[in-house]
Amino acid sequence: MDTFEKDVFVAYQGDNLTYIAMDEYVVYRTPSGFLVESNNTVFGVNGFQQKSVLRTDHKWQMQELQVIIESLKIELRASVTDRKIVIQQKQQDTNFEKIIDLMNDRYFFMYSGALIIPMIWLRGFDFDNYEKVTYQMLPIGYAEVKQLPETVPCKRIRNFSLLMYIQNFTDIVKVQTDISGKLLSLHSDTNQLTIKLHTQ
Repeated sequence: MDTFEKDVFVAYQGDNLTYIAMDEYVVYRTPSGFLVESNNTVFGVNGFQQKSVLRTDHKWQMQELQVIIESLKIELRASVTDRKIVIQQKQQDTNFEKIIDLMNDRYFFMYSGALIIPMIWLRGFDFDNYEKVTYQMLPIGYAEVKQLPETVPCKRIRNFSLLMYIQNFTDIVKVQTDISGKLLSLHSDTNQLTIKLHTQ
């Protein structure tokens, strides 16, 4: 596997920008697409370390996700086959499995705590499209994504607005990427959460 990209994200909470987490990730190019390894550390009294591995195809469409939190004895696996997603979760001594129908050709995995994994799918966005696009969020919910027209002459930055619906929870997320769709910064209005590249 060839290393395609390597970087670090940091997350801040609230108006005072309290430093709450960091995510070190590496993206590899594989014969079938891309593989992302993410090492996410959440700080504080209830902090934990989470390791995630994501496989995508050449169009950055997610195929398989594995998330492990050793300290909490939690392991999650999700895979897409035949228009269905199979989710298997182990927590302590309990095993859980669920099968979900894919209702939309556009989808992405959303798992709490993973900072980089949820936004990888933006790499495959149709950047010529400025209309609203609906994605199915897995395991539950959907997101309406809209690329915003250029407001500055810089052609190397893309801005997106995401309206996310998860059961009774709604969030407005502002996202900025580079020209290839790599996440540069993210701000969640509801959670008052800001994520950005450590180098910025």
